[in-house]
Amino acid sequence: MTTNLVSKYTEFESKYRVEPHLLTEFKSIIGQISELKKFLYIEGADEYWLKEDQFIRYRKPAFGLDNNRSELTMKTKPDGAKNNIKRREINWRIDETPSETVREGLKDLGFVFNFSIYKICHIYNFNDATVVFYTVYDTTNGKPTKTDSFCEIEVSEDNIHNLTEEQAWDVIFKYEKILEPIGINAQKRMKKSLFELYVRD
Repeated sequence: MTTNLVSKYTEFESKYRVEPHLLTEFKSIIGQISELKKFLYIEGADEYWLKEDQFIRYRKPAFGLDNNRSELTMKTKPDGAKNNIKRREINWRIDETPSETVREGLKDLGFVFNFSIYKICHIYNFNDATVVFYTVYDTTNGKPTKTDSFCEIEVSEDNIHNLTEEQAWDVIFKYEKILEPIGINAQKRMKKSLFELYVRD
């Protein structure tokens, strides 16, 4: 692996499909780690807008997020395992902007609405990573369908640019080992991103 530092604005994470009934065991395991900084329970809706090789996630204000937080996240469309672990990610806070204004702005920039989801998240923040167990409901057609549950290990956004890629991988390995009792391991890393699972053709 390269010894160069990971670039700023890089999302470095791995995802795993899990069974919903494993939430209790997940919380028991992850809650025992002494380095826990903060726990968040969040429910909220995301919209995904597409343009050529990019997409924007519009995260609406959600239950559990502070100060009516809302944001836009721009990412390059993933290509399966080729760049599902490490991708460039840019975030903008837009707390005071009405949804109608956000959507009109995205249209003017050439983005087209593709799908929406609703997520219920159990989020554990540590100094080196954020570990999440969440359930996703596809809400594109106006009512929740296609329910899936996932676990996610993301290297801390605050520290990622101070790490080499090898050190970032060490963080992933660390939490995979901790969560191995519920089937989290290298073989279970998802090759497809959340975007790829829900995107409409």
